[in-house]
Order: sequence, then C-alpha cells, then structure tokens
Amino acid sequence: MRFVLILTVIGLLAWLFPHSLAASPDGLAARPAPLPTPIATDDDDHDNGQDRGDDDDDTDSETDDDEKEEDEKEDDELVLDLEKLFPERTFFGPAAHGMAFSHDGRYAAYLYRPYKERRHGSDLWLYDTETGESQRITSPTVMAQFQKSAREVARDRREKARKAGMMDKNNDDDDNNDNADDSEENNDNDNDNDNENETNTNHNRNWGDWVSDDDAEDSDAPRYSGIQSFRWSPTDNEMLVVSRGDIYRFIIETDQPEEPTAHGLDISRLTMTNDNVRGVQYWPDGSGYTYMQGGSLLKVTFGSHLIKQLDPDLPRGESMTGYRVSPDGQRMVFLTSRVRPGTGSDRTVTIVDYRQRFARAREVRRTVSDDPQTQRDVSIYLYEMGDPFHERSKLARVFTDRQTRPRDVIRVPHWSPDSTRVTFSIFEQDNSQVAIYEAWLTLNNEDEDDADEHNNDENGENGENENSNNNSNGNDDDDSIETEEDAELDIEVEEAREVYRFLHYGGPNTPSLIEPRYLADNRRIVFLAEKSGYRHLHRLDPLYQAVDQLTTGRFEIYPIDVDPDHTRMFAWGTAEHMTRQDVYRVCLEDGGLTRLTTNQGRYMSPAVCPKGEHVLANFVTYGELRELVAIRPDDETHTVLTDSHPDKAHQRTRPVPEFFTYKNRLGHEIHGKMFKPDDWSPDDKRPLLIYVYGGPLSSNRKQVIDGSYGAPNYFFAYYMAKKHGYVTVTIDPRGTSGYGGLFEKASFQQVGRPQAQDLVDGVHWLVEHHGVDPDRVGMHGWSFGGFQTQKCMYTKPDVFHVGIAGAGPTEWHNYNSWYSTGTIGDSRKGETDLEEFSLIPLAKNLKGRLLLVHGMEDANVLYQDTVKVYAALLEAGKETNVELFLDPTGGHGLGGHVKTLNRYRKYEDFLLIHLGNGAATQTIAEDEEADEHHEDDKDEDEVRTIEARLSVSE
Repeated sequence: MRFVLILTVIGLLAWLFPHSLAASPDGLAARPAPLPTPIATDDDDHDNGQDRGDDDDDTDSETDDDEKEEDEKEDDELVLDLEKLFPERTFFGPAAHGMAFSHDGRYAAYLYRPYKERRHGSDLWLYDTETGESQRITSPTVMAQFQKSAREVARDRREKARKAGMMDKNNDDDDNNDNADDSEENNDNDNDNDNENETNTNHNRNWGDWVSDDDAEDSDAPRYSGIQSFRWSPTDNEMLVVSRGDIYRFIIETDQPEEPTAHGLDISRLTMTNDNVRGVQYWPDGSGYTYMQGGSLLKVTFGSHLIKQLDPDLPRGESMTGYRVSPDGQRMVFLTSRVRPGTGSDRTVTIVDYRQRFARAREVRRTVSDDPQTQRDVSIYLYEMGDPFHERSKLARVFTDRQTRPRDVIRVPHWSPDSTRVTFSIFEQDNSQVAIYEAWLTLNNEDEDDADEHNNDENGENGENENSNNNSNGNDDDDSIETEEDAELDIEVEEAREVYRFLHYGGPNTPSLIEPRYLADNRRIVFLAEKSGYRHLHRLDPLYQAVDQLTTGRFEIYPIDVDPDHTRMFAWGTAEHMTRQDVYRVCLEDGGLTRLTTNQGRYMSPAVCPKGEHVLANFVTYGELRELVAIRPDDETHTVLTDSHPDKAHQRTRPVPEFFTYKNRLGHEIHGKMFKPDDWSPDDKRPLLIYVYGGPLSSNRKQVIDGSYGAPNYFFAYYMAKKHGYVTVTIDPRGTSGYGGLFEKASFQQVGRPQAQDLVDGVHWLVEHHGVDPDRVGMHGWSFGGFQTQKCMYTKPDVFHVGIAGAGPTEWHNYNSWYSTGTIGDSRKGETDLEEFSLIPLAKNLKGRLLLVHGMEDANVLYQDTVKVYAALLEAGKETNVELFLDPTGGHGLGGHVKTLNRYRKYEDFLLIHLGNGAATQTIAEDEEADEHHEDDKDEDEVRTIEARLSVSE
C-alpha cells in the first residue's frame, strides 16, 4: 500500500510540474517544450478529487470540505433567499468560447478560464480527438517569457502562495523564473542541475499559476489578460494566437507518433507593436499570414524578412472594411466603404449625471427615425496580385452601391473553390429586396493551369498598386483602375451581375444572416432565406435563376460553415423542438438533415471538424449547467470537458420549470414555461405573475428555451412560486425571434398589439387550466418587455392588474433608427411618424398598479421616456396608481445604486402589497372569515372585561 502511495505521489508531481517553456536570448522565440498540463489550481483538485502530493494542501482541502458541508446544510433554503439568489457577483463561471478544429480534425482548441480565474482573461486549451484528453497550453508562466504583465501576475501569485504556506522552503530562493532576463544560458544551467533542483525550479514556476480562493475579489492585484483569439493553419497543426494585441505562432509537434499524447509546443512571437492587430488569417497554403493594423492590410511569409502591404491605393477616399483571399492565394476580394459628405445627423441627447454636488449634463450622439441618415458608398473590388517587386497587379471595381437606410446590408463576398468567382448579397431596406450577385474573372490566351504556373513563377505575392495618378483626373465615377503593368496580367474581370432577386417578407434580422456560398461545382450557390416563413437553406442555380429549398419544416436552420469539399453544410437549428438547439449536417444535393448532437438541450457556439466526426459546443439543459462538451456522432458519446461552476451554482439551479403551449385566438402555437407552488392544485385561484420580452432580437434570441437561468424568468419566478405561492410563467408571444418570420415581424406598424392579444389569451388559458385567479394577474418585463408591460396595463386594464415596467421605450420616435425603422414602422425624414406608437396617449387608461423602473443615466432607452409617461399619468390623476423606482447612477440594466438584489427586493414588496400572498383565494376567504370571528371574540372579551371592572368599582 505504501509503495502504491509513493508511486501515486511521484506520478502526481510529474503531472503537476512539467518542464517550463524557456525564452531564447532575444526574448521573442521559445525552444520546443512539452505542452503544459492542466494548471494545478485548487479548483481542479477539488473537482477532480486529486491531491497535489503536498502536505500543505490539507488546510485548503478542509476549507473546501467545510464550504461544501455548509452549502449542503443550506440546501433548498438557499433558493428562497433573495440574498443567496442575487449576490453582487454572479455565482456562474465563465464559458468556453472560440471553439475551432484543426485542418485535419485531430485537434480542437478553445478559450477558457476556470471559475477561480474569472477576473482574468481566458487561456488557450487543446482537445485531442484521438485520446479524448484536454489540456491547457497557456498560462501566466507560459506567457511570462514574452509579457511583463504576465510576469507581474506570476510573481504576485507566487508571493501569495508563499504567504499562504503553500510553498516549501526549497522554493523561497528562486524568484526570477519569470523575469525578462531569463536567457538560454540560464536554461542550459538549469538542465545541468540535478533532478532535485530541476524539480524545484519547475515546482516554483508552477506556483506562478496558483490561484487563491479570493483572487476574484482582489481587484488591486495585477490582472492576466490571457489570449484574445486564435486561428488554425489550413495545412498544419499550428495556429496564430493574438494576446495583448500582438501575434504569436504556436506549433504543435508530435515527438513520438506511436504515443499521440506526447506533444511538444514551439511558441514564437511574431509582432511587437503598440497598435492592436485584427483580422488575422493564414495564407491559404499556410506559408504565411495576413492581418490588418490601422488602415493597412499586411502580409508576412514565414522565413522571410519582408512585410508586404496588400491593400492598394483606393479612389475617392474609400477604406477597406473586410477582405477574403482566394483559395489559390493569387487574388483577393474586398469590401470598401466611404461616408458621403454632408449626410447623417448631428443630433445629440442630454444625459444628466447626479454623481457630483451639482448635476452635470453630457451629450450622447443619437440618430432617430426622422433624422437624415448617414449615406455610404460601398464597393467590392477584385484584386489580381502579381509580382510585388515589379509592382504588377490588377485592381477592378466590380460592384458599387449607395446605402441610404440604416438596415441596408452588404457582406464580404465568398470565393468559389476554383478561385474564379465570388458571390455576395445585398439587402435594400427601402423596398425589402434581396439581390444575389456574382462577379468572375477570365484567364485569356492561356489555360488556367498555365496561368497558375505563371503566377507561381512570379511567387504569387501581392504587390502595391500605383493608381494615385489615375485618381488625379478627378473622375469620381471612373470604374477603370489600371496601371501600365496591369496589361501584362492577361486577366479579364467582369462587373458583378445580379443572378437572383426576391422580396424579403420576414423578420428584420434575417437579411444580415444571408451569406451566399458556392457548392463544389463552382456554379450553384447555397444561401439562407425566410421565403418559406422560416429560416431555411436554399440552393440557387444562377444559369437558370432557379431556386430549390433544401431544408423544410416549421423550425429554423442557422449555417455554421461549408465543409472543405463544398458538398455539405454544418448548421445548428431547432428541428427537434423550439426550446432546444442541435447541430446538423446538411447534404447540399438533397437537403438531407443529419443530427450530430446527442442529448436533449441546447448546444451553443458549436464547432464541427471538417469531416463531421467531432463536435465541440457549450451544452446546457435544465438540471445541467452550461459546460463545453465533445460529441462523437458515430457512437453518440457526449463528454464534458470543463467544470465551470461552484457547488452553490449547481444547488441553486436544481428546479426544472414546466414547459407548456397554448393556441392564441388565431390558432398560432404560443410557447411558455412555468413554476407552481408546492401545494398547488388545479382548483386553486393563485395570483399569476407573467414575465415577457416580446420583441425581436438577433438570430434565435427568445425567452422560452431549455437551460435559461435568467434572473427574471428563472430565479425570481421560482422564488415567487415557492416562497409566496404564485403561479409564475414566461411567455414568448408573437413579436419574438426564433419562431419564424410571422412572429419576428409581428410588431411592424402595430407594435405591442399582437403581443397583448397573445398574453390575454394566455391568461384565459392559465385561468382555465392552471388554478389562476383572474382578478390577481401581474406582469413584468425589461426594455421591450417594459414597453409591453405598459402596453398591456393601458390597453387591457381589466385583465392585467399589476405591472412592473423596466426601462421601456414608451416613445419609439426617440429610439435609435436602426432598430425602430426595421421593427416598429415606416418613417420619413423630418417627420415623427413613429410618434403614433407612443404610450403617452394611452396612459390615462391605467386602472391597476404600475411600478416604473429606470436608470437615470440610460443612454439606450432614454430616462426621459419614463419621465414623460409618469407626467402623463399624473396629469390623468393616476398618482395613486403609479410609483417610480429609479437608479440615480444606473444605465440600461441599472447596476449603479440599484443592484440586482435591490431590484428584486422592490419587486417582491410591490407584488405582495398589490397582488397579495399566494394562498388560494378560497383559503384567503376562509382566513378572513376566521379573522372576523376572532375579532368578534375579542370584542366580546373586551365587553366582559369592562363590565367586570364596572362591577368592581360599584
């Protein structure tokens, strides 16, 4: 037994303290080293039941056990305590994000940080699909060789570990492992030391990644910025990583192919500048990379000292806003934009700040529906790149358009697999038309293979295009931009042609999701559209302008990416149920839909490997908190890779709401979820509390979804049901996204009306089937939901008796034009057309009790909207019907003086005063009758007492 214990301790020490990455003399490149294992934080030890092999860990383990015992003792009482449900800082941990697979599907990388490190940035983690293992490959001590800030964090953590008694005396002497002057000579000396010294050095370095229990509360300590983004190579198992605005190259090496887990990691720093980089991409053949810095697009070839600027000089003051390199690396397509002088609005609105002794005003820019809109000239260019040293290139503008409305849409085009065509779509808000375009080029006097060979002889590099002389003629509309050298590039570029046009008669958010892509034949195009009433994939043959719908049904599909062969598309959608999200493989020939995910719930932010054998996604369902999972569709395995949340988060999310549906007056199916009191029966007459949003949000945003642990629709709903006996429901009426175009566009020219109808129908259904008192109906909502609450209180005062309206845009002509002109109604410059949807004229109809809530520094929905509706209520004599609850320093989500706890304490008090406790109406009547009998008995007792006193006095 003792021998087994010794082996276990040795194995754990080897696992916890691997060889550290060491800096080279110039500080920019690291020698090959093993990948770091997962960092040994207390969180990992506790969650995995593993011990660090360190006697000093006992104190920490006992503390964790004590906290766990305390949480278990509180158990269910926690969910009925507002202070426990709404702490100042969330008890949920950070989510993994940025998941992506390597070109061969062997690895997947993602960004993540454990719960204890939630104050810091995320690190890069690597998942091996062959072994099923996941490991952390960056940390403060890894990045310390490059970044001063990371060294400061590692030093701070080591010092705290020492003060906490976590480090033994052998480690006290070496404080310089993460200093900038770590050199290769020092590393060589380390290698010459005996094993004990090497172990101590690595042991000390690992303590630089140790995180204390109270780290998240230590706002004065240095913060580790972590990794911002990464991009896999298209040809090798390596990636470009962005950290603190600079680029690094990570090469993953397999030292022993027969042992797939034996990887090495080579890190080199590629940039060191004061400007942040963006748009980092590998060159299609993996030979180098491109990035944007300032207004320039730059290319670097690995092993070369030359940095080339790819973006050519552009006419008319245009600036590049996005680009895409062709698959063969010979050309580029990019999008430019130019604001037309003299257009747009200079309107500002005033926000009043009451933080100082005297109020101060600040101005916030705002464009509303009646303002002149900013107009932009947008253009698409094809850029044929020649020899950069001879500056031979060809630039052709293939499309130009003027965007005049806030919701006009154009995206960077996509290339065909053979690099000869691009396709893109535009949306014109004025006429609700979507048009799909193509532009292509022709290689003259030589076949394409010869042209490719010629381009390869010229190195296929991008060059700058001298076209400034062409701009000197002042011809603003000249589409011909060509140098003398361009004539040597025997390539003909045709202007983009419209190949299909259709009326978009659906939700306001769908046009921004339409991104045409080519199929494998380089001719046909797949795109998303709402032509059937739901978001589905369609296939276009431009030759015949013929369209086939690929996926069908009363659900929605959202593309993720096309596979490398351009024969299948990976997508997520709601085919299984409207409350869930799954990942699918779609055949682009017959529309066949294959589900790749396995469990019932929501798979969010999914990544699929190139051939579809593996999926990484964040998974959540009621009863399980959000975690990153790896799925193998072939054998239906579902492996959890992260452990993000403390025990208290799991304890407070045990309740599972009940999903329901009902038909509205028109026959539409309306979805909802509810909590009921423990002693509920169908014959009760309980107070009803409805939470609603009711407005359209981007893509699939809705409230009635599996695994939504929101404050209003989960925690407060459960609290009011279990603590005070209410029936609490969340309802997605028409107007909500994710249920098809009819729902998402329902508010246009009739904002709030369809929602009010569906909510009234819901109240009637709940009264009939779920023990609800029709005379005690309350509702609440925020933002659009705050508007909807007031709309229901003013237009259906006999159905809704109590309302809490948070930050509602009661005057839509004061809201931002991008949202209001696409969602609320048509408008004209200089005319306040949307004023007809103001709630001010309706406020006089209020009969029940209304609480208006707003942050006074809200720059999204202006606080003045609430002031004006409050004034209208006072003018109508409703001063006893309305209350104000204001956050003097709060924004759109409050968060100033009014925290989440303060908000729901106020809600609870207001509801109990005006809707009463949750006992069934019959029980209340019996209690009142008993109270009356009790009062009568008291009166009789008082009479007898007085009579007795009188008799004594006589």
